[in-house]
Amino acid sequence: MNNSRIASQVTLLVAAALLAANARSVHAADIPPQNNGEQVIVTVNGTKLTTRDLAAFARALNTQKPLSREDALQGLIDRELLYQDALAKGVDKNPLVITEILNQKRTILSNATVNEMLRAKPPTDAEKRKIYQERVANQELKEFKARHILVDNEGEAKSIIAELDKGGNFSALAKSKSKDRASAENGGDLGWFNPAQMVPAFSQSAATLEKGKFSKTPTQTQFGWHVIMLDDVRTVTPPSYDDIKDRLDDAVQSQHINEYLDTLRGKAKIEIK
Repeated sequence: MNNSRIASQVTLLVAAALLAANARSVHAADIPPQNNGEQVIVTVNGTKLTTRDLAAFARALNTQKPLSREDALQGLIDRELLYQDALAKGVDKNPLVITEILNQKRTILSNATVNEMLRAKPPTDAEKRKIYQERVANQELKEFKARHILVDNEGEAKSIIAELDKGGNFSALAKSKSKDRASAENGGDLGWFNPAQMVPAFSQSAATLEKGKFSKTPTQTQFGWHVIMLDDVRTVTPPSYDDIKDRLDDAVQSQHINEYLDTLRGKAKIEIK
């Protein structure tokens, strides 16, 4: 039996109940909080499961649609039955399972220590303002208005460029040749966009063009080969701090995590072999 098949069997017992309940969708928020987190709600072959177990089970599913408490409880019971069956069969002694358990334990504890650090060090207004000045306020933001013709291969794209060099009409060529039919109907027009809205290669090519000029070499992306025409460029006023301050929490927290890791690395003895 190959390793991938073993891994598949190993994963099945651990994940089957989760997948079954996941299909029915559950929210942790739908499980009413209890003053006593250890209140027993069900016993399975003598093993007591509590409201805390149910809430943790629901959180682990991380789904979007609500599920009744009864269905969530059934999912918890199903998982416990599979878990007990796995122990009875000695699945927990399988080396692959042991490795996976240790890996999951490392992940859970790593996330827990990061969460504790973040709770102890919430983003301050000063930190958010600093990031705003560095990454938003002082940046020259530009938006582009462009058209494109998307084809399957470089040869087709070069042929289109040759036609444009001879005076061909970009919009007409887009309508007849572009496989991006949504924009082709409008002559390849993509409207206004900021660079982050497009794949990097496309944005970079558009940014190098002069207004009213088309690309002399095709641009390749995962979608195919593009011939790009830049129609216009405009400078965009950055949003105010008050408009985006709530969205800067993630940036500050990311900074805190990197600083925390730098501290740990500085104390650690790491030998890469």
